[in-house]
Order: sequence, then structure tokens, then C-alpha cells
Amino acid sequence: MNIYHKLYEYINNNVSDITETWLNMRDHDITSYYSSTKSNASTDQLRNENYQLIESLSNVFISEKTDPNLELKDWAQQISEKRVGEQVPINEVLGQFSNFRKAIWQHLKTFVNEYNIGIEEAMDIGQMFNDAQDYVIYQFSKHYYETSIRQIHTQQQLINELSAPVIPITDKEAIIPLIGDLDPERTKHIQEHTLEQCNQHPYETLYLDMSGVQNIDTLVAHHLYQLIQSLDLLGVKSVLCGMNPKVAQVAIQLGINFSNVPIKSTLYHALEEASLHQGK
Repeated sequence: MNIYHKLYEYINNNVSDITETWLNMRDHDITSYYSSTKSNASTDQLRNENYQLIESLSNVFISEKTDPNLELKDWAQQISEKRVGEQVPINEVLGQFSNFRKAIWQHLKTFVNEYNIGIEEAMDIGQMFNDAQDYVIYQFSKHYYETSIRQIHTQQQLINELSAPVIPITDKEAIIPLIGDLDPERTKHIQEHTLEQCNQHPYETLYLDMSGVQNIDTLVAHHLYQLIQSLDLLGVKSVLCGMNPKVAQVAIQLGINFSNVPIKSTLYHALEEASLHQGK
């Protein structure tokens, strides 16, 4: 049996001891995901995850494993998705990777001394282990970032959908309350969502309530103007309501002409006027 097979067996025979060495390095910070004050169930979860990592790392030392990196990559991907879902800061996880490196090095030193490993072989073993753990850290960081971006994108889509709903008030009339800062991406989503809704429902009039919008820029103003033009092509009349003086000045400075669009001081006045016309 060569030295690498002996190391493979040594690591797998000491999975529990290596894990406990790592767990004992945790501090008592109750705000940390890895706090030593966590419940037994939480600690058992960390323990089982670490068992899997150690077993995957040990496979690096035996040639029968054609590509042990696949196991390491799978482990890193699974743990990164869990940590993002559990909202664990990445700096906490990277700190634990550092502690784990120290823990396993303690046991590697014991192995080297026990089997009288020469300096050159010991350095080779250390390099193989460091390369494997660096690969795990890289894959974890990569998947953590990608998962976080997907989560943020999903949340942003939900925010966009909830922030500018098309609210029907009659069979032929609806309102879009625009609230908060309108950036180009959000305004583009509003444009697409509104046109889709108006294409699916027989609205004749759409009230754009801008009383909650404090400022707009060039791209946002053009998106709104394009929305009004597109609605007109669909046979939907747009009514602008509650535009504050600052927004109106920006529109004028940008040369956007709303002269063909009914403009009302408030949504209340627009609906009141529409009600009077319908009552005649």
C-alpha cells in the first residue's frame, strides 16, 4: 500500500476527530451562523456536512477516483445554495474554511510523524490538499455569487410586478399607481407589463397616477412617453394624474410633448370628471 492510500485510510478513519477539532474552533458569537452556542440540531447539520467534505477531499489521494473534483464541486454547490438560502454572510463561511484548513493540517502533521514521511512527500501531500481545498473555496464562492444574483433578480422581478399593478376600477377603466424612484429598468418593466395587461383586457382608459413619483430622468421620461404612444395604438386612452411640478419641468426640458394627453391634477379629479361625463 503506497503512502497516498495510507493517507486516504487515515483521513477516513479520523473523519469524526477532524470534524470535532474544527467544531471546537468556533467562537461564542451568538450572531454567527457557526456559533458554538447553536442548538444540537444545527451542530449536527454542520457535522454531517463536514463529514461529506472530508470524505470528498480524501478521494483526491487515490488514483482510482477519475475526477474527485466533481464530488468537491457538487458539495460546494449544495452548501453555497443552502448558505444563501439561510442568509449566511460569505465572510463567515470563508472564515470557517480557514479554520477547517487549520484543523485538517493538525491531523496531517500527526499522520506525517506517525508514518515517518519525508519532507518531499509531506510537501506533496500538503500541496495536494491545499489545491483541493482552494478548488472547493473557488467553487463555493462562484456558486454563492451566482445563487445570490439569481435570488436578487427574482426578488426584483417580484418587486417590479407588485410596484406597478394594473388595477381595474370598471370593465373599461384601470389605474396604474406609480410610486417611488423610477429607474430605466423598472420603467421598462412597467411598460411591458402594462401593454401586456391592456392587450389581454378591453380597457379603454388607463389612469397613470404619478403623485408618488418625485423625479424622472431622460430614459424614464422616454419610456413613459413610449408607453402612452403604444397604448394609443392599442386603442387605450392614457390620462396622466398627479404630476408634480419638478417632473413636469423635466419633461419640458427634454422636449417631451404631452399636449395630446389628458392631464389632471389628481387621480381623484380625473375619476370625478370621468364619472360626471358618464352620468350625462
